[in-house]
Amino acid sequence: MVVIAIVTVRLPRNPKHDPQHKVAGRCPLSKTGLCTDVTGEHHSYIETGISLEDIRKKAEQKWGHVTRIEELGKFYQT
Repeated sequence: MVVIAIVTVRLPRNPKHDPQHKVAGRCPLSKTGLCTDVTGEHHSYIETGISLEDIRKKAEQKWGHVTRIEELGKFYQT
């Protein structure tokens, strides 16, 4: 079984961040994805694993602090 989830992580604070004047561009978590607030601290991405705990561990290894995980579904591999 594979679990797919949206993971939101908190990156280090960017001193250039201004919530009133968001900056769109390439997401810090992805080389190809676009983001509506590249200087913000919280960013989300899709992660897969065998459980939510597995997904949490993967996200922490990649990015550090995980603020939330939202399960999208469970799929069985054939």
